[in-house]
Amino acid sequence: MCHCATLLELPAGDLLAAWFAGSFETAPDQAIYSARFQSDMSRWSMPVVIADTPGHADGQPVLYAHPDGSIWLFFVTIEGHDWTSARLKLQTSPDGQRWSAPRILDDRAGLMFRSKPVELPNGNLLLPIYDETRWQSLSLISADGGNTWKLGQPIVTPPGNIHPCVVPLSDGRLLAYLRTGGAGGWIWQMFSHDNGWMWDTPTPTHFPNPNSGIDLIRLRNGHLALAFNDSPHRRTPLRVALSYDEGQTWDHVQTLEDSDGEFSYPTLLQTRDGRIHCVYTRRRETIQHAIFDELWLAGESK
Repeated sequence: MCHCATLLELPAGDLLAAWFAGSFETAPDQAIYSARFQSDMSRWSMPVVIADTPGHADGQPVLYAHPDGSIWLFFVTIEGHDWTSARLKLQTSPDGQRWSAPRILDDRAGLMFRSKPVELPNGNLLLPIYDETRWQSLSLISADGGNTWKLGQPIVTPPGNIHPCVVPLSDGRLLAYLRTGGAGGWIWQMFSHDNGWMWDTPTPTHFPNPNSGIDLIRLRNGHLALAFNDSPHRRTPLRVALSYDEGQTWDHVQTLEDSDGEFSYPTLLQTRDGRIHCVYTRRRETIQHAIFDELWLAGESK
């Protein structure tokens, strides 16, 4: 079993991916694995373990390129039997190969990662998290480059929500999309006017969500891309949508997978060459890597 991939571009143009894998989800042998996509050879290296707590499941990795040049890996470790006993952890690396010992980022049980940190215009760093016990989304906010963190306002929706994905808008607001809890339904959205400390009342979008992971990114030209399962109850099909007006309308939707089975937990990344990458879980057997550009998203190329 493998699941929940994260992706990062390295300074030389290679990609670094991480995910968790083990006998089954939450198994004691579950660890964080990593592989590197070598741009000059267009292939992935063999996976290696980069975080493994003996006898405990590690999961929910998120890679982040810190402004000081180091690579940060956020992840959680289950201390009991399920995700409600998880603890937030952080370890760092100068190159994606040599890693520091992990440290506890927050000692409260049940807090989890899924989405990448956001560097805000005011200089703060916003790290989206969620509470697996209460099914509420939250933000950790740092004013000192990630040395210390403060917790923002919890986000409450009727069916519960997790996996907040946050992007800055041109008017200074933040936009967040949320995974729906319960039996499934719709992706929820909300806005913040104070850099993530407080959020407006969440409202449902028109995008379905089967209680599964999503990703939302801002492209360098200001357009938004959203990866999601286009179904209220099934983790297929997996599609990517494009918005030219910061999420007010979504004019184009393209399909990555539409077969039977699970195609879930997409993570999007735009690299310096303008291409868009998506890594996702394919039937819990492999991590799949898709590469496309905005022309394909807009339906203007194959």
